[in-house]
Amino acid sequence: MNILAIDTSAAPLTIATAVDQKIIAQALDVGMKSHSVKLMPAIDTVVKQTGFKQSDIDRIIVAQGPGSFTGIRLAVTTAKMLAWTLDAQLVGVSSLAVLARNVRDFSGCIVPFFDARNGNVFAGVYQEDAAGDLQNVLQDSHIALLDLLAELQKLHQPLCFIGQGMDVYRNQILATYPDAKIVEDNIPTGQSLVDIGFKSPIVEDIDQFVPEYLRQTQAEMLWAQKQSTEVLKNNNYIQDV
Repeated sequence: MNILAIDTSAAPLTIATAVDQKIIAQALDVGMKSHSVKLMPAIDTVVKQTGFKQSDIDRIIVAQGPGSFTGIRLAVTTAKMLAWTLDAQLVGVSSLAVLARNVRDFSGCIVPFFDARNGNVFAGVYQEDAAGDLQNVLQDSHIALLDLLAELQKLHQPLCFIGQGMDVYRNQILATYPDAKIVEDNIPTGQSLVDIGFKSPIVEDIDQFVPEYLRQTQAEMLWAQKQSTEVLKNNNYIQDV
């Protein structure tokens, strides 16, 4: 199976091609602000380096979130377009699972996270099973770091944290879990993308495939605020305070 894998959910742009689970070529760019400019040229370059024609691609794997709203939209839209035009399979994977897959042979729980600002993170909890595959222990969510640390106490497992924004939260994590393992290798790799996506289910309806934001976008929040204001204005019995 010829695979193209795409991740622009966070600062690094990761593109890879593989045959089954063997990486053939990959590209990495950490210039987050240039993802929209560099994504398609990077895909074209990596595909050519592999020796594929675009029509040779059987499956497209894309990190569908959480992470940067703009980055997720870019990757998902591009993956859907390519899957449709090339008649290829489409597979969406958790951006957090891809990050967690950087950690191998850890017997406890792996906690991947992205900084979501204001003391919040996008986070999930994963654990390797007997076959070495990742299982989702706690669903990916948008959560206050303090609440996440409290939830982890219920697991009674050794913990390994891997995150983008570790410099912000490291001391807070270690104050609660001084024995926790902290992993610095927090860039999604092509191998991790392919390993997760190779065993993930195929999207049955490409039209219905959407990013996993896990919280409202800024536009959605502003729209909701506007609607609430309009409701208040249109209900005279409600007193403004």
